[in-house]
Amino acid sequence: MSKNPCLVRVLLAIFITVSSPLAVADATTTWDVEDKLSGIASYFSDKLHGQRTANGERYDKTDLTAAHANLPFGTVLKVVNLDNNHSVYLRINSRTHQKNKRVLDVSKQAAKELGFLRAGLARVEVTILQLGDA
Repeated sequence: MSKNPCLVRVLLAIFITVSSPLAVADATTTWDVEDKLSGIASYFSDKLHGQRTANGERYDKTDLTAAHANLPFGTVLKVVNLDNNHSVYLRINSRTHQKNKRVLDVSKQAAKELGFLRAGLARVEVTILQLGDA
């Protein structure tokens, strides 16, 4: 049986997303500082550079920002890539699509610093450091 790395990544992403109860929470979830989430992160396409994010600011692929389903805008997170232990601090400024089962979509710069530009996806652990006001 030949090993297809892309297929392995996709299956791993599905497994982690389905098996992680904290990966995606509904809109009624209340969050606290030091809460942890885990799951799969991806990053935004270059096509979105300059477009408005959900909080109204323009997406800048060089900023350290992220989208989450329902964390308050302005929330600061520590994100660790579980495959290489690289970490980065991000601010929530947008929303993931309702059908998106990933824990975060991050800026291109964040993906670069986390070391998953080539792979496109990464297994991450997310720690809430400061909740935003919105």
